[in-house]
Amino acid sequence: MKTQREYWDKKIDEWSSAAYGRKSQISVIEKIATYFRAVNKRKDIAIKLIGPIAKNKIFLDLGCGMGEFSFELASYFPKKIIAVDISKNAIQEINKIINKNNLDNIVECHVTDIRNEKKLPNCDIIVGLGFIDYLSKKELNHLFKMIGNKPYLFSYFEKKTSLFNLLHKIYITIQKCPGAYKYSRKEIREIIPQISKPLFIQKDGLQFITNMSFDTVDNL
Repeated sequence: MKTQREYWDKKIDEWSSAAYGRKSQISVIEKIATYFRAVNKRKDIAIKLIGPIAKNKIFLDLGCGMGEFSFELASYFPKKIIAVDISKNAIQEINKIINKNNLDNIVECHVTDIRNEKKLPNCDIIVGLGFIDYLSKKELNHLFKMIGNKPYLFSYFEKKTSLFNLLHKIYITIQKCPGAYKYSRKEIREIIPQISKPLFIQKDGLQFITNMSFDTVDNL
């Protein structure tokens, strides 16, 4: 089986194009999977939560992919966005967009496997959309030990009996995707150190974990 880096270097362009509606050669199975994943909706909810508090803040975007969240967040006047991903191909594409749109003073990006890091880059708020779903219990615990009590927002797929989870399991198996995980809320509370104080937000069938309170939640 491929490593996560090998898998995403090959997969990221098709996955991102399908998820965010860009023109590209997209397989039938990816088109179907995109309908159930609602990735674009996930990004929109995260922007509505984070956007109002973004001004002059430094953000760390974990598992940034092709930068869709980072580039939209840039319009909310953050001080800086540090975008990191395991895929070098994703980061190469982000750099092209940064150079084309003169965003180098706002967005910087790096090829990084956070699982192997001992500390996170200096930042005010940490965001990860579709990121912690690829971390084992040990890796997830390590991530949140690095986060400590710093503000964060992560999306995640909750482990429960549902049609979506059944279809997602079939998709993961067909695609031979390495390291895909799901956790129940009870497991999340057991894995994440108490200093990180995980709270759960659910909107339109999408799940988020955070230690921040948002005035905008009820208006999403």
